[in-house]
Amino acid sequence: MVMLMGVFPDSSAPSAVADGLSFAPPSKAPLAIVDLGSNSARVVVVEHPIPGVIEVVAEERLDLRLATELDEYSRLSERGIATTIDAVGEFAAFAREAGADSIRVVATAAIRSARNRAELLARVHAELGLAIEVLDGSEEAEYAATGALHGLPIRSGVIVDIGGGSTEVARVIAGMIVGAWSFPLGALSASAEWLTEDPPTRKQIKAMRRMVAETLASCAPSGLAEGEELVATGGSARTLARLAQRQAPYPIPRTHGYSLDRDTLRDVGAFLAGHSAIERSAIDGVRAGRADSIVGGAIILEEMMRHLGADRLTVASGGIREGLAMRAFGEPVPQPRLVRAVTVESLLRHYRVWDEDDMEARAIRADTLSPDPIEDPFSETLEAARLASMLRALSDAGIHPVDALLGEDLAGFDHTMLARVAAILHFIEGDKDAARPFLSLLPGSEKRLLRRCAELLA
Repeated sequence: MVMLMGVFPDSSAPSAVADGLSFAPPSKAPLAIVDLGSNSARVVVVEHPIPGVIEVVAEERLDLRLATELDEYSRLSERGIATTIDAVGEFAAFAREAGADSIRVVATAAIRSARNRAELLARVHAELGLAIEVLDGSEEAEYAATGALHGLPIRSGVIVDIGGGSTEVARVIAGMIVGAWSFPLGALSASAEWLTEDPPTRKQIKAMRRMVAETLASCAPSGLAEGEELVATGGSARTLARLAQRQAPYPIPRTHGYSLDRDTLRDVGAFLAGHSAIERSAIDGVRAGRADSIVGGAIILEEMMRHLGADRLTVASGGIREGLAMRAFGEPVPQPRLVRAVTVESLLRHYRVWDEDDMEARAIRADTLSPDPIEDPFSETLEAARLASMLRALSDAGIHPVDALLGEDLAGFDHTMLARVAAILHFIEGDKDAARPFLSLLPGSEKRLLRRCAELLA
């Protein structure tokens, strides 16, 4: 699967469909990012084929669980050092095989807090010729926010990244990061310290909640302001969203962009807390390497929502690795509408069905649905009609447009926009039954307009 992430370096031009402009692909060689986290370690190899797009062409992960390799004196064990060196070597070979021209290795909370981290860094450099960059908490928060936010149509809010050894928080206003914080609240480390029974007792859960609440009250950012949204990234958030989606039939098979409300989060957390780690690992959607930390992650996330006064949050698939890649290819400052347009364009180019004249004609036809598609009160519905018109070109390659819309990790789309586009495509095909599950995610005021858009585009 090609993962398409919107990014707009200052030197680039938007897509032809977005603003009537064309551009030439930049000459950027593949870049590998190795992220040594407190629970898992990952490598991602990315390319920058055209301005506005970062493609993830290869990725791999290992469960190192470095947070559990720190002793009472905050020293990383010899086993932890050895497994880290092996992982970096394996990731470097993987990245080079995937064509990476350069490799950047970063480390977060577990290695950051290790008193003997200098030994690890020296051995990695001596044995592998690679330098590990240890990010401080603020840097980690900023990179995570960059990666999370620019895969979503959200411009202002608070981004929370719950890791294995720490939680990072960033506040963003109009696409700019204005504050960053880091807290020693990791899903794995806090679970190991506070939830020692398996399954945890109510007393332990209550004690951990109190600890998290007190920590946030002492130094976390203030509650959400009007117009701000809460975004959560990291493995815990994605796992919890995946489980929430499976509580009832849900038409969109991805967690990125999913809206998770606090009541559902509480129910999912309580369900997980009632099972042992072994039982949790048998639940579809819970990896074995996260089974013993997911309850702690749920507690941290729920208390963060309570502290910020958020009734719901949006889950992001992007995070620190994607943020690092975006910064490497140029500072991203996109508008969500442009992100969606350019990632759809990249998808069509990938399947070789992009034709400038055809796409211009499709855009003009879609724009006739309103005299002013941008200022129209239903501008997002009209934008969905334009995107649906573009995606219909995939049929020429024998690809069902809805399958591609939902199967590819397109950036800039929350589940509401995905539902709009999917419903229009199904209406164009005359399949009202297939459109119905997507309509259930949308306000009733849009449904008639969606049908009308489909009739005019058919």
